[in-house]
Amino acid sequence: QRFQKMHSRTNEFIGGISCTAHVANGLAAFYIAHGQDPACTAESSAAVTHFDLVRPFPGCTNLEEFHLYSSMTLNTIIVATVGGGTGLPSFKAARSILGVRSSNELAEVCAAVALAGELSFYAAMESGEFTAAHWNMTHKY
Repeated sequence: QRFQKMHSRTNEFIGGISCTAHVANGLAAFYIAHGQDPACTAESSAAVTHFDLVRPFPGCTNLEEFHLYSSMTLNTIIVATVGGGTGLPSFKAARSILGVRSSNELAEVCAAVALAGELSFYAAMESGEFTAAHWNMTHKY
């Protein structure tokens, strides 16, 4: 919550079009590993991560019993399964391992990668692990 509030206010202040923590990191890595154009990361990472509390059953008022529903809107995800480097054997193999045949299926996998990264990042921020991990890495010696 703290990060989301801070990030949303900063985003409003600078006139941004994206409310995410680090979608670009996951997409860039995915693009490079699957023969996509990494230059498309900028446009593709324009996204909004949504979090909603869902009541598990009618009449439930205990917030600890609520479920957290998360989703992501990726406004302009750019992927392809033909052309460029997508036909190279290693990239074909990567798509085959995922069971992906169409660009729509590839876009779904990209969205899953992006959302998984967001959830991991937010969990680390809220638990304090993100700061602790960076502190431990920089103050190791």
